Amino acid sequence: MRGLLASAAILCAVLSGTANAAGSPGFTYDRELGRIARETLWRATEPERQVKRAEVYRAYVRCYRSTRAFEREFERRYGVSAKSVIAFYAGRTDVFLRHTTCRNVHLFVSGRHTLITSAAFSILLHEVLHRQGVRDERITTCLANAAVATGTEWLGFSKPRAVRARDLAFAFTKRYSPREYRMGKPHCMLLNRRTDWPDHRIPGR
Repeated sequence: MRGLLASAAILCAVLSGTANAAGSPGFTYDRELGRIARETLWRATEPERQVKRAEVYRAYVRCYRSTRAFEREFERRYGVSAKSVIAFYAGRTDVFLRHTTCRNVHLFVSGRHTLITSAAFSILLHEVLHRQGVRDERITTCLANAAVATGTEWLGFSKPRAVRARDLAFAFTKRYSPREYRMGKPHCMLLNRRTDWPDHRIPGR
């Protein structure tokens, strides 16, 4: 099972709020979020090792219209409760996000950089990194958090704003994520200086 699974329901509540299954079922594909994630990951590699854009696989971001629609999809696939699931990747081209996670990413893009919206942006990048073939959850979370700064600058915000957004994403991980998703910030930043995300792809992806 892939995706950002919380160790307790509180993580889901923090990111998604307490809204119940209101609204119509199903999902929409959010092309903007897919484009932003792909561009961020392309730019997150060091210039001397930068991959070609064509080597960054497209991800199609499903934004579910309701809590129930998202949970029903997850439970249909895996046969377990989705109450503590924020987002997931199930192979192939699609990534799956709760409606409130998508909303928080759009708030981030518009300039609202809080603990919650920065975490939501990192979660989008996390799932799209899985689409790229990165599987280890601790490394994936590290790479996604670090890439928040790259994406924030590309969106037109200042470097200090970008660093702050990145640090908020790290703070969220430290506070709410299960142990198997955590890597200390100093260790993570060292990993990012020494490697790029393509180095962590599973061979054959």
